[in-house]
Amino acid sequence: MKKTLEILTFLFAITLISCGRNYRVDKNDLNYIPYNGNEVLIFKSDLNRLDTIFVKDLRKFNGCYDPLSFSSDDCEGYEIVTKATDPNYDRYLEGQGLVHIVKSKDGETYINFGITMKGSWFYGAELHPINLNRFDSIPTSSMVIENKKYDDVKTLKSNGRYSKRDNYVERIYWSVSEGFLGLDRRDEKWRLIKKYVP
Repeated sequence: MKKTLEILTFLFAITLISCGRNYRVDKNDLNYIPYNGNEVLIFKSDLNRLDTIFVKDLRKFNGCYDPLSFSSDDCEGYEIVTKATDPNYDRYLEGQGLVHIVKSKDGETYINFGITMKGSWFYGAELHPINLNRFDSIPTSSMVIENKKYDDVKTLKSNGRYSKRDNYVERIYWSVSEGFLGLDRRDEKWRLIKKYVP
């Protein structure tokens, strides 16, 4: 009898621990990430400095992960992983996330940007993270960089956090079809001049 009670208690505990919910990203939402992996993005600033972002791959993650929870929900997320310049030092950092898509517990899908470059850090958009419906409603404009015209550019302004820092980014430019096009700091502007797959 005691053995049966122990087994039932164990099974109940396992059931309780594994009761998290699963939230999945719609595969069409991955179209918001216009990278395949293995791209190289070269940027030039108006101060004639160059910087490169190496797009590595699309990585899956759990956006609801809670290490202290016995039954964590599974909120499927995807991010483009890069090797990008440290915004504060003259070195590259591996594993930086450029753009993230995640399905949240509220059933909505969100997009978020984690962009860093030489002396530049985008600390987050005014709406952070951005619901995909809200992202779709942001108007697009045209932008010409090095004689190439982009007609689907969304300008995302910073949320103002950390605006006193030297590396503070005021806005980023995101092409719906091409991805990250550049950013503006108070004293320097960066633009994509070349995108290729080696």
